[in-house]
Parts: sequence; C-alpha cells; structure tokens
Amino acid sequence: MIQDITPHFINNAYQSDQICQPTDPVFVFRQDRLLLLAEHSSLRLPTKQELPQAKDLTYLFSYDHRSYYLARSFSRTDDHSTTAMSEDMIYARSADEDDPKEVTFGARTFLSLRMSDIRRDPRVRKDQYFSATIAFHLYRWYEESHFCGHCATPLVHDDRERAMVCPSCKARYYPRIMPAVIVGVIDKENDKLLITRYANRPISYDALVAGFTEIGETLEDNVRREVKEETGLDVTNIRYYKSQPWGVVSDLLMGFYCDVEGSREITLDGELKKAIWLSRDEIAGQPDDLSLTNEMMITFRDGKEPK
Repeated sequence: MIQDITPHFINNAYQSDQICQPTDPVFVFRQDRLLLLAEHSSLRLPTKQELPQAKDLTYLFSYDHRSYYLARSFSRTDDHSTTAMSEDMIYARSADEDDPKEVTFGARTFLSLRMSDIRRDPRVRKDQYFSATIAFHLYRWYEESHFCGHCATPLVHDDRERAMVCPSCKARYYPRIMPAVIVGVIDKENDKLLITRYANRPISYDALVAGFTEIGETLEDNVRREVKEETGLDVTNIRYYKSQPWGVVSDLLMGFYCDVEGSREITLDGELKKAIWLSRDEIAGQPDDLSLTNEMMITFRDGKEPK
C-alpha cells in the first residue's frame, strides 16, 4: 500500500525549532497541483535556494532524516511585499493558465502536476508520492486555517506542536483527519466478493463499498450503514483488516471484511453505477498497489482474508 515505504521512513512529529536550509526540499502547492523539477529520468522537489522568493516556510516532517517544508507564501519581485500564493504569482507565465503544465519562476522552469497525475507518473517512486500526500494533507489544513472559527481573529502557529492558535480567545485547531471505512462484503455460500464502481467520480477501476463515519457512529455501524445504503444488503461477522492514511482527501481509511446475511440481491442507491458479485478468479484489482481497496480485493482473490 501507499504507506509501505521500507527502507524509507517518515517522522511527522512537528519540530518548531527547525530552520529551512538552502538545500532543504520545499513543497509548493496550488490547489491540487505540486511544483516539481525534472532531473534526468526522475522528478524531485525544488529546494529553498531554487525558490528564493519562497516565504513562510513551515516545517512538515523529516524523510530519511532530511527536513521537508511547505512554502505558504511568496514575495513579489517588484515591491518585495509578502503575499499568499495566488493566480498572479509563480503561475503567471504559464502557457495555459487554466491547466498549466510548465511554470517559469525566476530562471527556472518547473513542472506543475496534479496529485492524481503524480500517482501514475513512472518517474515518481511510491515513497515520494506518499510523502507528497502527507504534505498535501497539511497544505489543505493550513489553507483552511487562517481565521478563528469563534472570533474571526487571524490564527498563529503554536510554537510547541502542530496546531493553529487564536491569540484572542485561545482556541486551538489541529489537523483535520476524517475517518472512513472500506468494506469487503463476502458471500461465503458462493465464495464471492462484492465489487463496485462509482457513478459520479472519475474512477474507472473496480472498488469496494466505502463511506465516511458519521458523528456518534461506531466503525462497525458505519460498515452496516454504508453497505445497506449503497447496495441494500445486510451484513454480519464484521472483522477488522487494516488501516491506511489517504492524505489526498484528508482521510484515515479503515478496512473491514464482513459476510452478507440474507438476500444477495443488490439494490443500488445512485452513488454506485455498478455492484456485482465476483468469484476469486474473476477479480483483477486496480492498476497499482497503492490503495487499501486494491489490497483487500487481492487478499480475497488469494484466499488470505480474515475469517
């Protein structure tokens, strides 16, 4: 899965005393795009010295003992004032403003790639993509944490932990993590797994039933509700499998297997365009090995699912 990056390792504990050095890598996001440099047959992050106008460099994590940072603002070349990144900053010279592929910044040309494209780019290793998803998760949180939700005062970063603090009312805000379940529904009598495809998402490959956990809901109740809502099926014998951080959408995914109980007849609610029962030898999986969903499908295919 995406987090299986051994022998590489990431330490995401916040360290307030870290100061960005000229050769430290810097993440620069705009919406769902990440700035990268093409080097030989690979892609890499720019460093601080390659982004001289980058300001407000916030420490994110260490990756193999090397510190990584997020550029949260840039200074204009004309008046040196510091502003948040926007359309008229580093992307101003892009050939295609709506969908920029290359960006000129100073004397360097960078690639601007969507996170979904980076996932499938052969020049990017899995451990690099995993670090990018963590950075993207934090970038979105910082972008959404400018003002206090209680009194509207501008927030400041805490000097001890990763939290945004209101200097007026002292409210504290931590990175948002949204729990969700991935569900492998098994028909034990016919030795089949329920495979789905979404109706309104740009995902063209097989998936499993999935959904977010509601307030006041246990994970087991989440499993029962999502399966019932999306397919009309009832389930029993719910057992935990594994979890996975999925920073692209700020999720923590938790995988469960369960057994269908009663009728096997499927009734779709509109969120799915397809849900079918497949035998083990009919399961193809997804194009890559990054997702918990794919691992759960392959685990069932190979007869290794928890009973």
